[in-house]
Amino acid sequence: MVPADSPELLSCDDCGNVAVGNGRITCCEATMTATDPVDSVDEPELADLLGDVFGMSDTELEVCLCVMEGGAMSVNELADRIDYDRSVVARHLNHLAALGVVEKRRRLIEHGGHVYVYRPVAPEVVRERLTTAFMTWVRGATEQIGALRREKLESIADADGGESAWKLFREE
Repeated sequence: MVPADSPELLSCDDCGNVAVGNGRITCCEATMTATDPVDSVDEPELADLLGDVFGMSDTELEVCLCVMEGGAMSVNELADRIDYDRSVVARHLNHLAALGVVEKRRRLIEHGGHVYVYRPVAPEVVRERLTTAFMTWVRGATEQIGALRREKLESIADADGGESAWKLFREE
């Protein structure tokens, strides 16, 4: 069952633009209408989505879940807890902080120096940040599809008599 607040796939009856969203979205001065998803596209698994879109490995997901479960921890504390090398944990934590799913703060040490402590971010904030990042990714993917369409049209228009207009794009 699809949750009530799930975004819908919408399309414009006038120009064919598509959108994903909730509520009333307009295009060409008219409300976009709900469109059935394409049946040949599989629903993504969370692990695939996190890996493909955000570059998160299974190890990084494990690090993230450990911070969310265990609370604020330094790299050393987390590395000891999950039995990974400190450098691996540090790299993953920095990526997770860049994604906005953990918070990185510097803590001064009593006898001088400092250590970074990583804290979990509230789940609703994580959902919002990942959704925004995903929509940014979708925007870029849409631009790539548009470029592919332009390349094919240009190759058809430029085709000489006996040369095939359909070329592989990975010929380099």
